[in-house]
Amino acid sequence: MALLEVENLSTSFYTYAGEVQSVSGVSFHVDEGEAVGIVGESGCGKSVTVQSIMRLIPNPPGKIKNGQIRLAGRDLVRLPEKEMQKIRGKEIGMIFQDPMTSLNPVLTIGRQMTEVLQHHEGIGKNEALGRAAKYLTMVGISNPERRLKQYPHEFSGGMRQRVMIAMALLCNPKLLIADEPTTALDVTIQAQILELMKDLKDKVNTSIILITHDLGVVAGLCSRIIVMYGGKIVEMGSTQDIFKDPRHPYTWGLLKSVPRLDASKRSKLVPIVGSPPDLLNPPKGCGFAARCPHAMKICETQPPAYTDLNEKHRAACWLLHPDAPKVTFNGIDEKEARS
Repeated sequence: MALLEVENLSTSFYTYAGEVQSVSGVSFHVDEGEAVGIVGESGCGKSVTVQSIMRLIPNPPGKIKNGQIRLAGRDLVRLPEKEMQKIRGKEIGMIFQDPMTSLNPVLTIGRQMTEVLQHHEGIGKNEALGRAAKYLTMVGISNPERRLKQYPHEFSGGMRQRVMIAMALLCNPKLLIADEPTTALDVTIQAQILELMKDLKDKVNTSIILITHDLGVVAGLCSRIIVMYGGKIVEMGSTQDIFKDPRHPYTWGLLKSVPRLDASKRSKLVPIVGSPPDLLNPPKGCGFAARCPHAMKICETQPPAYTDLNEKHRAACWLLHPDAPKVTFNGIDEKEARS
């Protein structure tokens, strides 16, 4: 059963230079207890999408132009701000990108954690401190009573991220949004944080949206992956579909730029040449056409429709048209590959 349904979401920012179309016509869903990854380069619309879900887009200059965002049947786009304040932290928890700056440096960890509980559940200070200590223990922080009295600068980067996860889970939200939670952490701590999120998902059955630019990060946690580019979804499918049978050239580029343990010593990482499209003046056709080695004339003039590859897997690419050249993941024509 779908917990979150996003339909035809479009969000823009109005600047002196013009309208920046950050998100255009995005649709997806997240089931109860499911972890979904949203991947793509910086500036592709990942963070704006989840900030739109949380209704955290500053207005002005930002505005949700179109679409529906339904959480358990309620359309969040049309809810009054007072109702959204009850939902943020209570029904939807969010872990922001940088743990170094997300915590208030002049307030103790205990004050920041109990504030969430007192606001949403109206419980007393001592009871709130007890629950905060319980959740710090759950995320692997020892001696929580002492830690609650400390300030953020007394914690390492990995410990601060654990605090952020504990804060996001305090009110047992139905949905947890993690916006690049491992970006500022070293590889060892990244693995610990991802394993922690996986354990918590299994224990409390919380749905998760994981935002990242690294396909390798989502592989072990998410059952489905959404690939975004230029403010649009270009491919979505199960984790197995995306890794075993990717069908969009942008997804191919992301996969080829990730180091592989099974690759030969001589193999090199292949970067995606070029820059993302200017969303002040988005291209008329496919947003990836200017960087795609397999682009055709139609790619520059008309946006491709989605092609359903199976029940969960779909992609928007003209190469999937019956009359298009049959190009494989490695950039080889299928007829050549057979010969």
